[in-house]
Amino acid sequence: MKFWQRAFLSTLLLFIFCFYISIFLVSNFSYRTGLKSERERSFGEAHFIASSLERDISALMLRGSDISAGGYSFFLAYTGYYQDRGVYLELWKNDKLLIGNIPDLPPVKPSANLGEQVSSIIEYDKNKYMLIEGVLSCGVDEFRLVYARDLQGFIHDHSVLTRFLIISGAAITIVLAAGLFFLLRRLSKPIEKLDEATGYISGGDYSVRVPVKGTDELAALAKSFNSMADEIEAKVHELQTNAEQKQRFIDNLAHELRNPLTTIRGYAEYMRNANINEDDRIASIDHIVSEAVRIDVMTDKLLDLALLRNNTLESEPIDIQELFASVSDSLRLRLSEKNIRLDISSGLSSVNGDRVLIESMLVNLLDNAIKASAEGSAVELSGSVENGNCAIQIHDFGKGMPDEHIAKLTEPFYRIDKARSRSEGGAGLGLALCEQIARHHNAKLMFSSEAGKGTTVKIIFTTP
Repeated sequence: MKFWQRAFLSTLLLFIFCFYISIFLVSNFSYRTGLKSERERSFGEAHFIASSLERDISALMLRGSDISAGGYSFFLAYTGYYQDRGVYLELWKNDKLLIGNIPDLPPVKPSANLGEQVSSIIEYDKNKYMLIEGVLSCGVDEFRLVYARDLQGFIHDHSVLTRFLIISGAAITIVLAAGLFFLLRRLSKPIEKLDEATGYISGGDYSVRVPVKGTDELAALAKSFNSMADEIEAKVHELQTNAEQKQRFIDNLAHELRNPLTTIRGYAEYMRNANINEDDRIASIDHIVSEAVRIDVMTDKLLDLALLRNNTLESEPIDIQELFASVSDSLRLRLSEKNIRLDISSGLSSVNGDRVLIESMLVNLLDNAIKASAEGSAVELSGSVENGNCAIQIHDFGKGMPDEHIAKLTEPFYRIDKARSRSEGGAGLGLALCEQIARHHNAKLMFSSEAGKGTTVKIIFTTP
């Protein structure tokens, strides 16, 4: 059973119980109040009749009339008058019934004492009567009056009132049940939407959101759910992206390792199985050493990337002139091998960051520029301020690259000219490392290139 159904049944049953208890209490109170009113009315009317009878009986006795011998005809005037009002009377003398018109009742022997009235309610043949018994003060003879009021009218009115309350209660219960049903169904709609959205998310559809209406607790819950779904979708997308990147990284790494290992194995088998001279042996060993160095460089780059992802950055002011001089010394041999001139200029005094990482980034970028440049050309290394941000620029006059390659330059193992990169020991990891270093320094790595004219790389530090 759903929550709204349990709430509906529980609320309806609680209402029915409380409402009909209230009807019972109201009906009982109304009955008691009405009965009390009937008793007070009967007492007053019986007292009035008794007073009138005392005067009439006293007058008859003064004239010498014998009431017991038939002089009670005056009493018929009382019974005739009050019978039309549902009141019946009996007159007793010395415990003997003289006259009366109480219907359907056996003779009622009065039990009241002089000066008092006794009331009671009796039921006879399914009719109820209010009895008032009293003793008349009429000389030496003892006269008693029995007053009986028919309560059927009162009981009928009370029954009508009770039926009205019950029927009204049933109608109100039906209206309440219908209203409560539609109200709870409407109030439970957001919960059903949340449950439905939860099912979609658990099934892998993380784009589902629930509509937010109003400002109540359910609306707040819907907002919280949507925020949670946004976080889940972002995290799942991040995990998927990371998984794709890791898989691509593993695939590329396996591909890159296969080539040097194949070369090493081929030359090793050639040296073991073939009769070769000393020159061929030395050449084979050189090839094996070259491929081993390539694997070693590739491993160092992978370790650098892993350490960069896992370590925190220690930032400090770095003197630009000293940084550029250190980078130039590191690349002096590479520059001299191709007779390339490194032109250095700077409008910066310092930049904040990790010296080792920034130097590694510049060395990698300059190494790529040297590889792309022809012998006897030049590479420019400069520093400047652009729009209030520190910027370092590397420009070469090499053969450049098409625009479609720029977006993929920082992907691990991506190389434009695979044959040239392998021949020069490249693994396609340098620019990936540079991109990681730039990101950790809140810097942007920007490439621009034109085929046949060269490539420009800018490192723009977006934080002081």
